[in-house]
Amino acid sequence: MIFRKAESRDAESIGQVRVAAWRAAYQPFMPNEFLKTLNAANNLSELRARLANQNSDFTLSVAEECGQVVAFSIVGKPRYEAAPRTIELWAVNVLPEYWRRGIGTSLVERAIAFSSRSGFNSIELWCIKGNTPAQETYKKLGFIESGQERSSSRLTGITLHELHYAKVL
Repeated sequence: MIFRKAESRDAESIGQVRVAAWRAAYQPFMPNEFLKTLNAANNLSELRARLANQNSDFTLSVAEECGQVVAFSIVGKPRYEAAPRTIELWAVNVLPEYWRRGIGTSLVERAIAFSSRSGFNSIELWCIKGNTPAQETYKKLGFIESGQERSSSRLTGITLHELHYAKVL
């Protein structure tokens, strides 16, 4: 398994991983109608542009096996109000056939190391309430549930409940 910084040429593969991971992991939380409408080609030009200009406000890493992107993580400027010198783990998505191999854990560990090297004091994330495998991984890696919760229906049309986790670096 090769872990590396994503490049513009990875955009389509990243879209495909996202769709496959969401459809498998989020069935209990999101309507099937919404999951069926996910399109790997959405926002590819924007993603390519962001991949060409990565910095501490947006960094995307991929896991690659035999030349195929099988997972990715995104770290960036917090999308919501956060303490100074805090960075957010926006996403960790792994193709379902690669689950339970430690790839997601490795990507989170790399996100933590990047954040620390970049001078941040803490890293935070939001996780769908009830996504037990993800919650267990984050706790195992030293993230602590802060007690903050949020709910939104903006993305899917149904209310999703998320829990906030943070880790001091």
